[in-house]
Amino acid sequence: MPSGGDRRVSGRQLDMTAETEAESGEWRRRREEALGFRPQKEIPYNQLLPYSQRLDRESAVILGQIKANLARAVQLRELWPGLLFWTRKLSTYIRLYGRKFSKEDHVIFVKLLYELVVMPKLEISMMQGFTRLLISLLKKKELLSREDLQLPWRPLYETIERILYSKTEHLGLNWFPNSIENVLKTLVKCCRPYFPVEATAEMLDEWQPLMCPFDVTMQKAVSYFEMFLPTSLPPHLHHKGFRLWFDEFIGLYVAVQNLPQWEGNLVNLFARLATDNIGYIDWDEYIPKIFTRFLRSLNLPVGSSQVSTSKYLSNAYEMGHVVVWITSMLGGPSKLAQKHLSGFFNSIASFYHPSNNGRWLMKLMKLLQRLPTSVVRRLHREWYKKTTWLNTVPDSHKLTDQDITDFVESIKQPVVLAMFSKIGSLEAAQALQNLALMRPELVIPPVLEKTYPALQTLTEPHQLTATLSCVIGVARSLVTGGRWFPEGPTHMLPLLMRALPGVDPNDFSKCMITFQFIATFSTLVPLVDCSSVLQERSDLTEVGLFNIFNQQAFKNFEQNLKSGREKYNASNIYAINRILHHRL
Repeated sequence: MPSGGDRRVSGRQLDMTAETEAESGEWRRRREEALGFRPQKEIPYNQLLPYSQRLDRESAVILGQIKANLARAVQLRELWPGLLFWTRKLSTYIRLYGRKFSKEDHVIFVKLLYELVVMPKLEISMMQGFTRLLISLLKKKELLSREDLQLPWRPLYETIERILYSKTEHLGLNWFPNSIENVLKTLVKCCRPYFPVEATAEMLDEWQPLMCPFDVTMQKAVSYFEMFLPTSLPPHLHHKGFRLWFDEFIGLYVAVQNLPQWEGNLVNLFARLATDNIGYIDWDEYIPKIFTRFLRSLNLPVGSSQVSTSKYLSNAYEMGHVVVWITSMLGGPSKLAQKHLSGFFNSIASFYHPSNNGRWLMKLMKLLQRLPTSVVRRLHREWYKKTTWLNTVPDSHKLTDQDITDFVESIKQPVVLAMFSKIGSLEAAQALQNLALMRPELVIPPVLEKTYPALQTLTEPHQLTATLSCVIGVARSLVTGGRWFPEGPTHMLPLLMRALPGVDPNDFSKCMITFQFIATFSTLVPLVDCSSVLQERSDLTEVGLFNIFNQQAFKNFEQNLKSGREKYNASNIYAINRILHHRL
């Protein structure tokens, strides 16, 4: 086989692929001519329906009715029932057909709903309905660029000021539902990329006078900045964007040491700025202070007694934003962020030991769970995601193979310790799943070293359930093999055979995790008779030959699973029958 997982494609296969792409392009062109527009983003599964040929005609009729009646309701200024009814029809249309309308119609729908949302004295239930539909239209940022759409920020700010900071609600003169705050903040998040270039300077003029660290207005100003400031401007407009406020805000973050309530909002803003502008901001000067603040925000016990801290400390930093900020600083020529991240995990590794427990443990487990997930998302963004109008990561700051290896090595020890945590192994299993996608040869062997002894002991069921849940997390990377971990598939059969005693009706949790373990492997790998392959093919790998020569062991596994059915209860028998019927 070619080394490094390369694939050789014949000339005939290339010709067939080119023909298929040409036919698909011709089909799309004819369909767009029939529709009269290029759809923004449809639901692809609709093409698999048995009546898919009728959907284009049906959707065109419904869309025409929606557009005509929305225009009529606007001209007549008929909010109810006209606008309310047909906006609900549009919401239903999007759920059924996706965004199956032209870009021009998309822009018109967005502008219409935006004007309805910011309309003064609009009934709050109507505004919520319009807002949710507008969020649905703006959710896919890649469909509309800044050149296609621009939205003014001030009407939205005045609406939020009127609702979230109402001067009459506490008197009982107004009533707003509890969900309105999250809905409005989500709307600002969706509208933010389309604010004009001048919006940043206007926002600074509006809210900078409120920024006094010794006044309660500071919290309001920073929360508005976190909510509204656009951070996804293209590089040639950075001087009109974050360059206007970055030095002042980061200086404020470094200077104020008593952890005020607004510091969490400032961290959220910096995290969003970092992920939208990877490679365009030099964080090296601030990285030591940033990691020191992260470590302090965990509120870990030091020495024989815990240091007294602010009452807001447990809520100061949202772990999701901390993880995004750390991920965005990784890579680059200096590698300084990875150096401090390794030191960070070395300093807190002992707190992941199973004997340690406290109110800080949940926060540590969230960090362990979300950080690998965030790194995987960044890798997908840099390597696989299609290029859109949003900022791309410069080649000099993309994560390299060495960066990935260093990251996995730095976090591997805490994850292995967290497998047997007192609050469960779910977070560790999810972390191992994402780490195994990046570097299976570094992550899977330590897990297997813990798993094989756990399968042989009968006196430590917690160890067995924890290790099995972690092996389930890395199962896909284990059976895939590939150039990083080619011996992975050879472990599948020994693990299945050793897991059979775990099907114990007297221990329900162990029994169910064992069934999940067996079902996962039998779903990922088809268990079929391959005895005749030896006469048909001569290019089998060592792993393939190993699995073929162990056909009898697979049969023994099936027989043992079948023979144990008489000692199980009804639910166990049902699970075994499903596994045997579908996979064996």
